[in-house]
Amino acid sequence: MVRRRVVLLLALLIIAIPLYLILNHADHPSFFRTDGDADDPSYGLILDAGSTGTRMFLYQWTSYSDTQLIDIRPALDHKNEPVVKKAHPGLSTFADHPQDAAEYIKPLLDYAIEFVPEAKRPYTPVFIFATAGMRLVPEEQQRAILADLHAKLPQMTVMQIMKEHIRVIEGKWEGIYSWIAANYILGRFKSTSSENPSFPVPLITTRKDTVGMMDMGGASVQIAFELPQTSPFLSEHVENVNLGCRDESPLFKYKLFVTTFLGFGVNEGMKRYEQYLYKTNGETNGSYVRDECLPVNLQQLATNDDGSQFMKKGVGDWDSCVNRLSALIDPGSSQTCLPQCFFGNVAAPELNLSEMQFFGFSEFWYSVDNVLQLGGQYNYSQVTEKSRQFCNQRWSVIQSQWRSKLYPKADEDRIRTQCFKSAWITAALHSGFDINEQKNKFQSVMMLDGQEVQWALGAMIYHLRKENQKKIKKIICSKGLDEACYLNDSGHTVGSFDGTFSLQGSSELMDSRKPSRLLGCSLCGLCGVCHHPRVNIKTHIRQCHDNAGVEVDEAWVPKDSFDLGLSESM
Repeated sequence: MVRRRVVLLLALLIIAIPLYLILNHADHPSFFRTDGDADDPSYGLILDAGSTGTRMFLYQWTSYSDTQLIDIRPALDHKNEPVVKKAHPGLSTFADHPQDAAEYIKPLLDYAIEFVPEAKRPYTPVFIFATAGMRLVPEEQQRAILADLHAKLPQMTVMQIMKEHIRVIEGKWEGIYSWIAANYILGRFKSTSSENPSFPVPLITTRKDTVGMMDMGGASVQIAFELPQTSPFLSEHVENVNLGCRDESPLFKYKLFVTTFLGFGVNEGMKRYEQYLYKTNGETNGSYVRDECLPVNLQQLATNDDGSQFMKKGVGDWDSCVNRLSALIDPGSSQTCLPQCFFGNVAAPELNLSEMQFFGFSEFWYSVDNVLQLGGQYNYSQVTEKSRQFCNQRWSVIQSQWRSKLYPKADEDRIRTQCFKSAWITAALHSGFDINEQKNKFQSVMMLDGQEVQWALGAMIYHLRKENQKKIKKIICSKGLDEACYLNDSGHTVGSFDGTFSLQGSSELMDSRKPSRLLGCSLCGLCGVCHHPRVNIKTHIRQCHDNAGVEVDEAWVPKDSFDLGLSESM
């Protein structure tokens, strides 16, 4: 009995020590990370096919881990600048001659491949995602353009061209990708570990809070933020996103609220406002329509939906402008959604966005920084005061200031529309999203940590999770870890664990008559983490010893299992 207990104790130590060495490896706590991976970068190419042009981004990544995301960054050219290239016009302009679409894309691929090592080119995936411009193209013409790309691009490059990687994406996915990019740049996907006093293995227990994202363009507004996993809120705008390489692991699973408000970008917002002015003022009979959202005395011609035109004349009343725009964004009486509404008609979860950290991109930045120079941490009082001062000036004074380079970041179109745009984003924040004017964590940004936030980065991270799965599987196989679970009498070699030791001869390892049989059982238990979300020592000891016909003393079997945050086989 004493001998059996000693042997079982040794078995437990054999399980614990390799796990500790592997998972607590210096600098890289991942179970699968190898030092050689850092010197073997992979490459990926993504094309953002927008309405006015297509931009190509080349990325490279170097790390492969089941507990951290890939270490991805822009690939650099000979001048140490990111490899980026743009083609004009937009892909959607090929609606009437789709047979030319592939030739339009080819120069972007040719440029990118110059910066990919030759040996890596056949393994470099290419993603082409078309956005708003293509979404407006009739479906039949969309299919024709995509078919030309699917058929011809594989013949034009040695890089990986896959049909499922070339498509038109929904607007909400632009929001998801932007959310991923922002949080990745900020390091919000990096997990933290804590020591378990009862077991010498660092267990992943917490992850950092993520930030929310808002983006306002000319036609639409997008928002994306994380919901608690326990949130009961159900909606078509809730999307479950897994960024990790393991399908069942909760480590990189996020529940997001994400949606696009079409027609509420600054340009479409101005059209809404102009229609409102015309309807509320009736026939002008050649006279001017007073416009609180224009500087004093600025005159602008506006066009109605029916093609008729009327003249607006600015009176520079910014506060009245904000009130009018707030009524357009959130009519109030039309609120029928629960528990609350965004922009008057989209059901939203019962969360206080004022208490969440949000970053605003595009017009949220330009409208407060190009003229007002108030980009960064949002301050309602400062934005209000400086907007009032600017808009209440005569247009001739503003023109003179602009010509004197008082607004070096702004062109003339910007200073003409500045009053409206600053009022529109103010109304969007406080009436559209109900963010508190005085207490909030909203920041307008152009860049994060010195990087321009591109949804292309988020898209690459999201779609490379499968590539990471393949790489980790390769590492497992190269180390023989997976093989240890399926030892037979053929005498396979069991690979080394982080180069510390290797074991020869599976027949001996699994021979129940020899002490080394327990080591074989330990390897089986250790390798079990490749296939199960939880490492249950109790189960593995019993299974191994039952198979070997060895009696297990229950007093020496651990009562509890421990969680490594790993999941099913890849």
